[in-house]
Amino acid sequence: MVSVDYPFDTRAGADVDLEGLRLLEKAPLARARLDGGQDVWLALGYQVVRQVLSDPGFGREAATRPGGPVTNPAGANPELLVSMDPPRHTRVRALVAKAFSPRTVERLGPRVGEMVDGLLDELAVQPRPADLVRLLAEPLPILVICELLGVPDADRARIREWAGVLIAETAHTGEEIAAAIGQVDGYLGELIAQRRENPDAALISALIAVNDEAGHLSPSELVSNVQLLLIAGHETTVSQIGNSLVTLFGHPDQLKLLRERPELLPGAVEELLRHSKLTTSTLPRVAVRDVMVGDTLVRAGEAVIPVIAVANRDPAAFPEPHRFDISRTGPAPHVGLGHGPHYCLGAQLAKLELHVAIGGLLSRFPAVWPAVDLDELDWKPGLSTRSVRALPVTW
Repeated sequence: MVSVDYPFDTRAGADVDLEGLRLLEKAPLARARLDGGQDVWLALGYQVVRQVLSDPGFGREAATRPGGPVTNPAGANPELLVSMDPPRHTRVRALVAKAFSPRTVERLGPRVGEMVDGLLDELAVQPRPADLVRLLAEPLPILVICELLGVPDADRARIREWAGVLIAETAHTGEEIAAAIGQVDGYLGELIAQRRENPDAALISALIAVNDEAGHLSPSELVSNVQLLLIAGHETTVSQIGNSLVTLFGHPDQLKLLRERPELLPGAVEELLRHSKLTTSTLPRVAVRDVMVGDTLVRAGEAVIPVIAVANRDPAAFPEPHRFDISRTGPAPHVGLGHGPHYCLGAQLAKLELHVAIGGLLSRFPAVWPAVDLDELDWKPGLSTRSVRALPVTW
């Protein structure tokens, strides 16, 4: 079987990698070689991606060990929830998931609306063109996650800076990423100690209280997983808001339909998560035993990278997969937020923020439109995610 280089050497942007689609036409699995020299499987087809993400024959812990598939220059942190397998993953997720319970997200709804209104008030007085990434996509998620967790207002700029390093992995050296991780962990260790002495009503204090009672997490595990909530809980949403707006502007017929029929917004959010390329691939899995994936035998110890962006364009799962259609219906749910035990903890919160941000923008600024050609936009590099740096608009 011919091996390809991964990540694919294609133009960054909101659309899917053409090389991945060409490989999918041949087979749902392909062999690839990472920049670090490791040979891996790429899971490209919708069904095989779902299998790899849910089959207990594939594990995350093995992928974090020395010699495992490296997709982050700083390596993997085995204490993060996303690096764990059951039963450890099951008990830790049950604790950390309290931060994103349906009741918590529902309670946040009105507050998120207030935050969006405030940001749009600021947008309204800006000279044109104005940057929607800087004025809406970046500030909203950090306001939300910091309020949810109880991070002081004065510290939010530092959190944003650290998050930018940790998410855009390929734009930074392993040393830079390790330094940012150390700074975040040091900050959170101090904040957790403060909240243990002086608890408030936010979720860091709640996690400390539950953990102190049940003893589910070591001190370092608690710090690492609060870091996961804080960084992953806002930075990916920053990127998804920006990418979603680029996708809408790139499909003026669908943007017009959404303006005319705002009741389509929930379905539009799902279609944006499927169609716009935020997550190119997700974290590698390693086979813990021989597993048949479709017609291919993946042997124990071999690594598989699920390529989410390609799976979400698989014609076997999505009719006319490259057509962006906010009224799309069908039996196949997208895998833009993952699948299986590691399905995104913050999925409902991310959807809420997308819904309120996009709906508020189109309601308050019905004539909003890009001030530059979309082909001129600059994109942040990254192996697992891809996001627009700035989105200047006028109205």
